[in-house]
Amino acid sequence: MRKLDWKWIGIGTVTMILLNIVAAMLLALALGPQVRGVTSVDEINLSGGQIWLVLLANALSFLIGGFLVGLKSAGRTIIEPGISALVAVLLVLLISRQLTPGSLFAGGLVPFAAGVLGGWLGEHWQSGSMRSA
Repeated sequence: MRKLDWKWIGIGTVTMILLNIVAAMLLALALGPQVRGVTSVDEINLSGGQIWLVLLANALSFLIGGFLVGLKSAGRTIIEPGISALVAVLLVLLISRQLTPGSLFAGGLVPFAAGVLGGWLGEHWQSGSMRSA
């Protein structure tokens, strides 16, 4: 069994947090009136399509972060992006004081899967198997 590359878990965590911040800014621009002046998540009123847009942007930020880690890291780095996503979610839940086992499980499942998938895609891109297809 190979050891985890903690350096890439750290880089992945920072990358995913930054990508989530960028996604949040873009969503704020796109959703304009619905989020302008809002001070609490409870005050946001989004349509079903807008909720799916937020979920897609969130998942994509973890997928792209995982891809970048898989692409740039030396060796085989697939599980590390998933762990990075979980650490990023954990940090955000801690800072927002919303950390519970349920919130970590519910909020971390899709990011973990997206991070692992992104890492796998990045590794395949790095090896050239996706570019030649």
